[in-house]
Amino acid sequence: MKKVVFILVLVCVVSGADVVSIGGLQWQDSSEVESVKRDFAGAKRYCSELSLEGFSDWRVPSIKELQSIVDIKKYKPAIKSGFKYTALGDYWSSTPHATKPDTAWDVNFEEGYTDYVNKKDKYFVRCVRNK
Repeated sequence: MKKVVFILVLVCVVSGADVVSIGGLQWQDSSEVESVKRDFAGAKRYCSELSLEGFSDWRVPSIKELQSIVDIKKYKPAIKSGFKYTALGDYWSSTPHATKPDTAWDVNFEEGYTDYVNKKDKYFVRCVRNK
C-alpha cells in the first residue's frame, strides 16, 4: 500500500522586484509604499496612474483585501511575510464608511488594527491588482 502526502508550503510569492502575490492578488511592494501619502481621492488617482511590473490596472484595495495581508501575530509591522516595505502607519482602503460619507476605512500596519479616517487627511497608499 502506497501513501501519497501533499504538503502546501508556499503562501506568499514574490513575483517581481516590486510585487508580492498572495492568492489571486498582486500587491505593490516598492519603496514608494513607505513614502507616498495622499488624501482619499489622491490615493485612488495614484493607483490608477501606477505602472508597475508591466501592469497598469492597479487600484486602492478594499478594506477586506487590505485586512487579508495583516498578520496580527506581528508588530511593527503587522504584515504577512514576504513584504519588504511597510510604513508604520495607516494605509487607505477604497471602502467608504457606510454612515459617515466624509470618511473611509484604513488599516494601521504598525499594530494591524482597522479604523476609519477623514477622506481629506493624508495616509499611505499600497496598490493592488487582480492576477
